[in-house]
Amino acid sequence: MERYERGMALFDDGKWSAAEREFTAAIQTSIPIAGMYHHRGSAFAEQGKHLEAVADYDAAIRLRPDYPDMYVDRGNSYHALERDEVALKDYSEAIRLRPDYPEGYANRAAVYAALGDDEASRKDAEEAMARGIDRAALESLLEETVNARRK
Repeated sequence: MERYERGMALFDDGKWSAAEREFTAAIQTSIPIAGMYHHRGSAFAEQGKHLEAVADYDAAIRLRPDYPDMYVDRGNSYHALERDEVALKDYSEAIRLRPDYPEGYANRAAVYAALGDDEASRKDAEEAMARGIDRAALESLLEETVNARRK
């Protein structure tokens, strides 16, 4: 667990590559837990290594399929890979597991916006705000997502 804890400290400091190495060592030297794969997946994602991130999120979900954060994070990597239909499924699963999860609704709203489904995006944005997501952060996410797809 020492390597995992070091990985967490490095991750919190934004040292993604070093955190990735520590999480890898933790996975190799102990009984794997979902959090190890989840956090290494997040370190991969922060470095733009979304295929690797998805593989680790898959492993984490196999170990703990009831944890909605992993579905949102995997959905984010799928979205980055422009596999939006799969991302929508992950966000929907996160919402099914935690119906009051504002990040699930916010991220799904962003993908719907990227796909041009303004009505579904609006509904999910309203749900996200009703559940406490910051309006300015949500608007920024939606704008960023739509602009990224226009490029």
